[in-house]
Amino acid sequence: MKTKQKILNAALDVLLENGFQALTQTRVAEVAGIGQGLLTYHFPTRSDLLKAVVEESKARMGLRVLEEGVLSWSSIEKTMTSFALSSNTPRLMLALTVAADEDPSLAKWFADANLQTLQMFRGLLAQLGCRADDTTLYFVRATAIGAAMMHLQQNSEESEQIARSVIKKAFEQLIASVTPL
Repeated sequence: MKTKQKILNAALDVLLENGFQALTQTRVAEVAGIGQGLLTYHFPTRSDLLKAVVEESKARMGLRVLEEGVLSWSSIEKTMTSFALSSNTPRLMLALTVAADEDPSLAKWFADANLQTLQMFRGLLAQLGCRADDTTLYFVRATAIGAAMMHLQQNSEESEQIARSVIKKAFEQLIASVTPL
């Protein structure tokens, strides 16, 4: 495994197990089994490391859609539901929210990352031959995030079923509102 990937995996582990406060270069280097100087070479600041972890997570989400084979409404919904129901996604979003509050430079980056996610969503819809207005895209994303947070908080079979139902309903509303390209 390449060093950079090893660092990203270790950083994600630290974030998920201990939260943003524990995400220090010293701790991540220790978990990755490398020297802190090597970590700092790849990620000079904690903010740089957090950004890279988020980008890696977004890339994995995009890859999951592609791994489904044929792009379809079902594959997009399945990927979004999978990410929402994993404990990683909401915990990462919470860590980013806390980090942006502590480091104002991250707030703009976080907003830009949200816009990039919406652009990725628009691109997937375009591949399906349709488009949706921004309000609808924000609604679907906010609904999925809210369902993810609720499930993370309750962490039960019932909360998982509710989250699945909520995301499914959001997709049904999205499908009903799209227009052809």
